Amino acid sequence: MKKLFATGIAFALVSCAQTSSVVTPTAPSSKPVQEQLQGTWKVDLRAEPGGAPYFQNFVIESVDVAARSIAGSFYNSEISWSRINTTWGKTVVTFTTSDGQGEYVHTATVQGTLMTGTSTAKHRNLLIPWTAELMKP
Repeated sequence: MKKLFATGIAFALVSCAQTSSVVTPTAPSSKPVQEQLQGTWKVDLRAEPGGAPYFQNFVIESVDVAARSIAGSFYNSEISWSRINTTWGKTVVTFTTSDGQGEYVHTATVQGTLMTGTSTAKHRNLLIPWTAELMKP
């Protein structure tokens, strides 16, 4: 009985793996990536859901479409490296900053004038989710 059960589970896993479908991404935003990203974003870095809001600015000064990068600052720290990806039907951005003691890696997805992201810093043992709203294009 155990062997039959194990064989059935293995068959189900292989069958699912072979028949899984690829999710087709939604159509990308009709706005050029510069218009989607450039401006000042008000980032809510609250410590926990329901906690007091803690706002910092994410300023995207320029967007280089050819290099797939942005220039600006996050939490008053200059962006040292970045990459933009629009190939999955949405705009995703990742970038690094530093606090002088270590590197922070930030990644976010843009949906209209809203951004949902995370920031990590190994030297601070930190992972924080955040949301942002475009304030000034």
